[in-house]
Amino acid sequence: MLFKHWKEYYEQNKTHFAHIDLDRPDELTEEEKLVISSSLQQFQRGEHSEGKHLYAFAQKFGDPDYLDCIRLFIPEEQRHAMVLAAYMKRKGIPLLRGHWVDNVFRWLRKLSGIENTVRVLLVAEIIAKVYYQALFNATSSGLLRDICQQILKDEDQHILFQCDALKQFQRKRSLFGRWFFSGSQMILMTGTTVIVWWHHRKVLYRGGYNFRKFLKRTFTVFTETNTYINHRENAGAVFPV
Repeated sequence: MLFKHWKEYYEQNKTHFAHIDLDRPDELTEEEKLVISSSLQQFQRGEHSEGKHLYAFAQKFGDPDYLDCIRLFIPEEQRHAMVLAAYMKRKGIPLLRGHWVDNVFRWLRKLSGIENTVRVLLVAEIIAKVYYQALFNATSSGLLRDICQQILKDEDQHILFQCDALKQFQRKRSLFGRWFFSGSQMILMTGTTVIVWWHHRKVLYRGGYNFRKFLKRTFTVFTETNTYINHRENAGAVFPV
């Protein structure tokens, strides 16, 4: 029943960018473009994935509704990449073919089964939630701000979706098992936060996040997700930014 709800959500959200006119008049100053270009290139690349390994792992999850959710989740992420690519093309920002940070994340997702993949995805979604808020704040481009706002709405739901999947694994574990996996998730979260800050600090700082605030915000969301995952019942997490 849980993943039927998510399947309905993804079906209904297929037109999530329909309200945004990508061809409307819009301005991005040269100063803003200089600040965001390399950062936007990396995040656009990170949003783009064929999802083959995720889908293959999801087939072993044992829930046909969850598999359907993944089948719908992958193109939703790809639409993020497509819309960002369209914006970048319009502003003369080249697309990246690859980046080592993105390559590391892809490698981590492929290491083992569905749980590991979802845990890595959750870290990426948490980081994205804070990053796109910073990007929204960092420019006066109305079009980019609208794109960021829609991605932020999607990320809120993606975080909850990943948490609901991980909740299924945690329910089967002992207290020690839940503690161990929560600890490993925190290590991954910490390392990722430092790396992302270093590579995207210009956008983050311009968007109102110095390192201390960025760290605090990401771990606020992380703590909420961890509480939600480990609670036996729905904790009603909001995952604020």
